[in-house]
Amino acid sequence: MPQETRLTQAAIVEAAIDLADEGGLETLSMRRIADVLGVGTMSLYRHVSDRGTLVQEMTDEIGRRFPYPSEPATSWRTCVETAADIDWRLYQRHPWVVLAYSLPRHGFGTSSLRCLDWLVAGLAAGLDVDVERATEMALTVWGFVNGAALGAVSHTFVRSLPADEGPSGLEDLLAGRLDDPPSTLSALAGRPGAPRLTDPRSRLDAGIATLCAGFAAQAG
Repeated sequence: MPQETRLTQAAIVEAAIDLADEGGLETLSMRRIADVLGVGTMSLYRHVSDRGTLVQEMTDEIGRRFPYPSEPATSWRTCVETAADIDWRLYQRHPWVVLAYSLPRHGFGTSSLRCLDWLVAGLAAGLDVDVERATEMALTVWGFVNGAALGAVSHTFVRSLPADEGPSGLEDLLAGRLDDPPSTLSALAGRPGAPRLTDPRSRLDAGIATLCAGFAAQAG
């Protein structure tokens, strides 16, 4: 049986995800996917109309692999923290999704909307706010996690630059290695808790706590 007769959209999406995980979206092409699957490039278009549609299918599939809970959270704060943790793990496993989710077309597929619905429901019920305000809060959480993840996985998007092998300027400042640090920030040098400022996950958790405090204050 010719291999092309076994070609399916699911197989194309799976191959595309593997390629994006390996080299990022910029290296993804229909020709490369066809080569991996051992088929002709044009045969892919019988199952996926174009590259944009393919990326949309890819992000929706990733969303299915990292679902939010099916049951309501015990509290609205737990709801936010759970969503942030799941999305953080998703971005660490599939860094290219950080960029894909930045585009509305790819960020609000069927799987994403189900997750958004769960998060909005938890915020609306727990904070006693209307669905519009709860959705605004949920999208703020998503935007923050996306931005925090971008900093954590950005090395996968700049492969053309030299490897990041040395400390950052902030790390040098915290360790007291700068000869002329800015006046206010100089107080951070040597402080035992300051290293958390360079840890992406610590900054994520601190930011989520700050957002939750703001949501509670808004809800009154």
